[in-house]
Amino acid sequence: MCSRLMLAAALYVLALAPAAVRADTPVYIDQVAPLYFQQDGNNHGLLYELVEEMAKRVGNQGPITPLPLMRLRSQISLHPDALGTLWRLPELEPQYRWWFKLFDAKFYLIASARSTVDISSIEAARQLRIGVILGSPAELAARRAGFRDIQVSTNQEGIARKLDLGRIDVWLGSPRVVQAVCARIGIPIANFRMGKQIAALDLYLASAPTFNPDEAERWRLALEKMKKDGAYDAILAKYPDSFGKK
Repeated sequence: MCSRLMLAAALYVLALAPAAVRADTPVYIDQVAPLYFQQDGNNHGLLYELVEEMAKRVGNQGPITPLPLMRLRSQISLHPDALGTLWRLPELEPQYRWWFKLFDAKFYLIASARSTVDISSIEAARQLRIGVILGSPAELAARRAGFRDIQVSTNQEGIARKLDLGRIDVWLGSPRVVQAVCARIGIPIANFRMGKQIAALDLYLASAPTFNPDEAERWRLALEKMKKDGAYDAILAKYPDSFGKK
């Protein structure tokens, strides 16, 4: 009788064991440089390094996967056990759970230094050909501002080249991204000039609405510790959000 009770207890513990093991959380991040890039076969970037450090502190070994913005949003929606990095926009607000802010960015009108187009205001630039990434916060900001000739692309490098060649008039982007793209493809940053700020947006760690809030809190606490011990500021300092400055 005693042995049967012990066996039953052991089986009960084994049955509960899988539920007690926390599965590693996959994280999807924006793949645009300098948020993510590869150098000498290694992963780098502002977002990659922030997420990697948070993952270490929560003991998470799930994959960190860089994706284009539209696919990133789709993957978060399809995988309720995943986290992802998203720009917080009114159009996206109901679709996701917004756990905490990672950093912010300002988006400006960027024109060729050789051109004479007026980028001092939205009203002056509204008729110009403006380049943005498909599904990006820049595209949504351009549409919200009433730009009439919006030309979408799948990569920032293509937009930079078009602007440098005069095939578009304006690029809507953040200084951090503009500087990284120019360095990547060998176009001098002096070839461009910065005009009116169009938007200021926050990048969040987000998820599908059903994601476990206790797990999200562990990640939030990890970021708070990074801010207190200087790790957060050290990563941001490597990727300055400035135009034409290192």
